[in-house]
Amino acid sequence: MYSQLENASQAKDTKKIRDAAGQIIEKFASTPYAARAALISAHAHYESGDAKSAKAQLEWVIGHTKEAPILDMARLRLAGVLLDEKNYAEALKLLDAKHKEAYNGLYADLRGDVMAAQGKVEEARKAYNDAMQKKDEKSPFRKYIKLNWIA
Repeated sequence: MYSQLENASQAKDTKKIRDAAGQIIEKFASTPYAARAALISAHAHYESGDAKSAKAQLEWVIGHTKEAPILDMARLRLAGVLLDEKNYAEALKLLDAKHKEAYNGLYADLRGDVMAAQGKVEEARKAYNDAMQKKDEKSPFRKYIKLNWIA
């Protein structure tokens, strides 16, 4: 089933992604595959303009996964959706959640985006500065953070 989901994802077939992910989540909810399926489904829904379904999938992951990296990614993605919805308080709440150190730069960068969207320029700069300090010098994401940081 998971390979069917991957194939549908590569084909960008949102309906097949939704169906395959739904089956995996329904039949194998306690497995690591279910959380990964929900992440794939959330991405497909968001890309197709269905933020409501994307949010539901990400919230499911947050409520069900026991894998810290998957949980951290789901929180980060949901915070991005909430930012798009201008739900800044909820986005910041997710970004305040304890997460693995490897995600520090991504969380700080998104925090900067939330602060910038609220017009909190100094807080945004601080968050972008934190993101720059937490990213590896060779990271391709540094140039994007730097664009926000300088702006």
